[in-house]
Amino acid sequence: MYAAVPARLLCAAVLALAPLSLVGCRDGYTALGAGAHARAAADQLFGALADRHVDITRNPKYEYSRVRIMRGALAPSRVYDDSAVWTGVSGDVRILETAGSFVDGHYTLTSRSGPPTPARPADARHVTTLSRLGDGEYRWDTTVDFALGSIRPTDVATLVARMLSAGEGHTETDLRAELAAVSPRSSAALGTVFTLDSLRPVELADGTTLTTLGASLRSDNLRRSYPALADYVHKYLDPARYRFVLTDRGGVPFLEASQRDRIVVLRVRTQHGKLVPLSGPARALPDSLQLRVDFNVKIKIFHVGFHNLVMDFTSTARGDEERDWTVLARREPQWELPLITARLLRAPLRRPFAGEGSFFRIGVRAGNAGAPTVLLRHSRLPVQESSILNFLNSLSGTAMDDFGGPVQREENAWLHELFHSLRDDARAALGGQ
Repeated sequence: MYAAVPARLLCAAVLALAPLSLVGCRDGYTALGAGAHARAAADQLFGALADRHVDITRNPKYEYSRVRIMRGALAPSRVYDDSAVWTGVSGDVRILETAGSFVDGHYTLTSRSGPPTPARPADARHVTTLSRLGDGEYRWDTTVDFALGSIRPTDVATLVARMLSAGEGHTETDLRAELAAVSPRSSAALGTVFTLDSLRPVELADGTTLTTLGASLRSDNLRRSYPALADYVHKYLDPARYRFVLTDRGGVPFLEASQRDRIVVLRVRTQHGKLVPLSGPARALPDSLQLRVDFNVKIKIFHVGFHNLVMDFTSTARGDEERDWTVLARREPQWELPLITARLLRAPLRRPFAGEGSFFRIGVRAGNAGAPTVLLRHSRLPVQESSILNFLNSLSGTAMDDFGGPVQREENAWLHELFHSLRDDARAALGGQ
């Protein structure tokens, strides 16, 4: 779906909204429940996320496969016939299965057939398939299950809702004081990347609350502890521009998040803990939504991105057993590509949006018979090979190459510190030690 943008940079853009996770954190932590059960859920949740971001050990199969797939993401014929990449073959489908687990202070990723279902917090199962659809046409499908522990899907949904509505009934002074009192460790960890410039809730005449969060991205603050990561963030994320707007079918916005000139801004308007339109009469969030995205990033000397990517957005609940959020892209955006690509055929850029389109789903599913709740991810991306995709593949490969080695190790170390800080703050807020 995001052919022109390395997936790692999209993850970094989402991470830039991390300051929100600390807003209203006392209420957020209590979404996990109370007493020993809540403390155990918090320990397992944040502990699993911390354990995923330690030193990584990869078996030779996984190391070879991930590099080959990364370099051939938009040119899949390069990897389709390489038998060393895959753990299985079925007709026109190639499959790579991988198990992840925390072992002896390392996170181990092992590619092999038939990886087990995640059984303990931080266990994972990755399945990537590459299907040949026709001459020069392929489809990537990726599914990842990651075990979070005993937290319930409804608790995750409540946690998200409470964070978004944290401004209700508070002033900026109140919220800043709560951050200092309830999340001192997490605030310090995030402070190595972000400066919280404003946190402004405004109660409107109709009883709704419009909350605006503004944070500055400070790659220079990372340099003391994480110099390689600081260079990467400065090179790729500092100049990035993006805007995400959640709207109804008529284009009325309910949530807006953006970054420009290293300033991250999030705007929400809520009433009684639920999202309402950013302006106009308050009304409930409709079932049918759209996510509108603009994104631009600099790679080498080129600015690459898109404008007005409109995707269908759905939120699904299956009792207490599952919550998931899906974006489906079936409309081509307006591309922002270097002048050097002007003579290249643009038709292959439409392929990800044709037919069933491309999609990304993230959710939380409860385990059965004592199995842990899992964070699930599923994505689908059709690709039609072409000269223009080869060009974009080379750009994304550059960004991914830059991310390897010390940058990835330092990113893992920073995230490990952040999730451990969240765990310790949650323990204190929930009455633990």
